[in-house]
Amino acid sequence: MSVNYHFERSKTCLLIIDVQGKLFSQVERPCEVMHAIQKVVRGFQIMDLPIIITEQYPEGLGSTVIGLKNLLGSKANYFSKTTFSCVANSEIAEKLMQFHQFIIVGIEAHVCVLQTAKDLLKAGKQVAVLNDATTSRSIYDFSTAIAEIRDVGGRISSVETVLFELIHDSHCKEFKQLSELIKSS
Repeated sequence: MSVNYHFERSKTCLLIIDVQGKLFSQVERPCEVMHAIQKVVRGFQIMDLPIIITEQYPEGLGSTVIGLKNLLGSKANYFSKTTFSCVANSEIAEKLMQFHQFIIVGIEAHVCVLQTAKDLLKAGKQVAVLNDATTSRSIYDFSTAIAEIRDVGGRISSVETVLFELIHDSHCKEFKQLSELIKSS
């Protein structure tokens, strides 16, 4: 399947899926993934774009990791769920359906990220999963999920790619801040 669209700020939401303490401590590439997630969050904050955060059964898996929670601040939209797909939770789905384009990061790629991406695509939404800001406990599960998302019409991208796509032009008022953010890594 060919993906031939650009992300537009007025239609795009960042969806951070289940970056929680008990899960995150067991995933592949945790430092690199956390750095990438923090970078995309800072980029969305610079552009003042919406961010939605989910937590899978936080009573058992803990809350969002503190380094990310501190960065997100008190205005963040957190949603608790027990369903693997965010779309299968009616409260989260209601919020998600307000947007047309989704940039997805988080864990685990082969469970909640994959099922959410597939359900959003099925609902006619446009989806990109950032492979540098997404992971699983197993590199095999991660790579299988990335391939499956691409096979069903999702886009696989990276933090830097989508941030520059969202500003579109070096004359954009946020270009300097985003450029410094990218260079700082």
